[in-house]
Amino acid sequence: MRRKTIVVVALLIAACAVSAWADEIVFGFRPVPPYVMIDAAGKFSGLEYEIIVAALAVKGHTVKPQQMPLARLVATFNEGGIKGAAPVLATTATTGTLSVSYITYNNVAMGLKAAGLKIEKIADLKGLGIVAFQTATKALGPDFAAAVEGNPKYVEEAAQITQIRMLVGKRVDVVIGESRILNYYLKAPETGVDSGTPVVEFRIFNPTNYSVAFANPKHAEDFNAGLAEIKKNGTYDAIMKKYAK
Repeated sequence: MRRKTIVVVALLIAACAVSAWADEIVFGFRPVPPYVMIDAAGKFSGLEYEIIVAALAVKGHTVKPQQMPLARLVATFNEGGIKGAAPVLATTATTGTLSVSYITYNNVAMGLKAAGLKIEKIADLKGLGIVAFQTATKALGPDFAAAVEGNPKYVEEAAQITQIRMLVGKRVDVVIGESRILNYYLKAPETGVDSGTPVVEFRIFNPTNYSVAFANPKHAEDFNAGLAEIKKNGTYDAIMKKYAK
């Protein structure tokens, strides 16, 4: 009986210790499916959101999410308006501490399978009808900028849903964007296109690894530990499979 009491007390002490160090972190997210989604009731979900919440929960932390455009995310963080922000590039100048990489984005050139395109390198995009995300010529590097320079059939469009409509409607030859995002909109009913349209992805761009920015270095440390734990126990893979294209 005495041994049982000692065990119970030890567990209570451990629980109190976790609670004492647990925080609610005001967190900024850029809403874009399937990474971060918000329903009509204001509830957050999505691949990126759920990974971050699960990793922080390992150390007892919770997230108070706020949505904002990607262009405002780091600026708001640096101004102190939020205490966590994602996604953030490792090269981004922030006032906080960056975590290890928690997610990899894969920008691709997507074309219709019926078009029979052969794209093996960035230079092969020259002369094609292209719609890309805004600031793509900066984000994707000098080789991409050179490939589309002077191309009258090159346009940039912020809304991925519009990009997919342009591709399926044969208004462009390829769309440049993140693979999971493009595939989400290809299948989404609200896009209004045939979700079974055969497409081909040309992976001619380097993958991009993203981190989380934390105002509190301890939160970054706890996130890194939590991320390692959810990768070990299968939670990370389960979330990835949940949102697999």
